[in-house]
Amino acid sequence: MKHLWLAILVVLAGLLYGSTQVFAQYTSTNYQTNEIFFGTGGDLDTSSTNYQAQTSAGGLAVGTTSSTNYQAYSGFLTPNEPFLEFGIDTSLVNLGTLDTLNAKTGTANFHVRVYIDSGYTVQTMSQPPSSNTTPVHILAGMSSTASSSAGTEQFGINLRANTSPATFGTDPSPQPDGTFATGVAATGYNTVNQYKYVQGDTIAQSSGSGWGATNFTMAYIANINLVTPAGSYTMIHDLVVVATY
Repeated sequence: MKHLWLAILVVLAGLLYGSTQVFAQYTSTNYQTNEIFFGTGGDLDTSSTNYQAQTSAGGLAVGTTSSTNYQAYSGFLTPNEPFLEFGIDTSLVNLGTLDTLNAKTGTANFHVRVYIDSGYTVQTMSQPPSSNTTPVHILAGMSSTASSSAGTEQFGINLRANTSPATFGTDPSPQPDGTFATGVAATGYNTVNQYKYVQGDTIAQSSGSGWGATNFTMAYIANINLVTPAGSYTMIHDLVVVATY
């Protein structure tokens, strides 16, 4: 039975962002209104020396409405500038000592938070784990979606809650719910107990027209075969979020 050590380090590679929408407050040639509020009251700046807050009372509408020609967001606190935020919430995934009899698993978390976006994609940009030996050996990434197979050299991920080869991972979790945040796992990485890893693939995405955060969990699997070279394997996992238009 062969053993090797595999550790995966997850880091943020970069963030690429561009303005994703054209905004128009309610305007004409004679007037412009900005951040209209219909309700019983509120204050954009409630503060003292000890605290600062924005408050509202009795907002009569909240949510989004749209057609082919316009899109509007209702609510008291509605900034008119879009943003895209990306955060890595796990720094290290240690898959331990691998053998030919059992798959090894691990998880890492990241989140994407948006406001009035037109969509985004999350891409994985790194090659699979590579050895510290000469010559360097790279674990075989799973080029198509498949299940874990002990005794076969494999490296793969998905973004789902799985039950095989272990109970691990979590489905994408929009915050506060799917009505506002719209992030999902991408094709190839969205099937329970099925894994894939291709450098440059899109692993998560959003169709846009929303706001809020989506929490994602990457579920890793690794298997080796009898001829996989022993050694210490490491992966600096680079993820990139790109705004879409």
